[in-house]
Amino acid sequence: MTSHIGGIFRDGPVRRVLELAAMVRESEGTLSLDDELRRFVRVTAATSSAEWLCPVTTVTALLDHVADLCADGTDGMPPLFRDLLRRAGAGTDAAACLRSLTGKLRALDQRPADDHDQLPMARWEIGVRFPHLAGFGVNWVYEGDHATLEDSFQAAVESEHPFCDAFLTPLAAEAQSALVLLPSEQAMTAVLTPVIGWATPQALRGLLRTVDDHMQREHAAAP
Repeated sequence: MTSHIGGIFRDGPVRRVLELAAMVRESEGTLSLDDELRRFVRVTAATSSAEWLCPVTTVTALLDHVADLCADGTDGMPPLFRDLLRRAGAGTDAAACLRSLTGKLRALDQRPADDHDQLPMARWEIGVRFPHLAGFGVNWVYEGDHATLEDSFQAAVESEHPFCDAFLTPLAAEAQSALVLLPSEQAMTAVLTPVIGWATPQALRGLLRTVDDHMQREHAAAP
């Protein structure tokens, strides 16, 4: 199989959709395929860059392509991908399984994105939407190297100076996004904090203040 075809199986949206389908199947009724695909559509549309790079229409086209390859009996699919198809419930008809997922995604993509109150974020969705907040906890909070969260914020910001933009831009954006999506203490502690233990409204506002103070002090243009 040519390398550009093989890349479809190794990583990317086809694999993500099948991983969700497998997760639902292995949950033995705890999870809903419809809900997980709704979250997938929401994640894809969450930022203009994500939608620009790979909209749902492209995802469904790739799923259709892989379904055609399965229907044609194309050899060369990696064993791990075949196993993923099996786990997703493909059985003996992988093409039918893939086309069923395609049809569900196309239908869901025609609907408005689900509100987070109606469909709370799953753990995997939080990992996709807030990777820098999660990484900040691992690198700066959980080891206990600093006496307070504020000390962690200050140490992290100073560690990247003067090359702050690559580190602080996505971190601050995720913090502000979390405060907008989950504005109340109750909403955030129910959804985000169980996954990213340090992330509370108070902590995220403290991080944003530290970032803003640093940028004003160290990077703002002189009057």
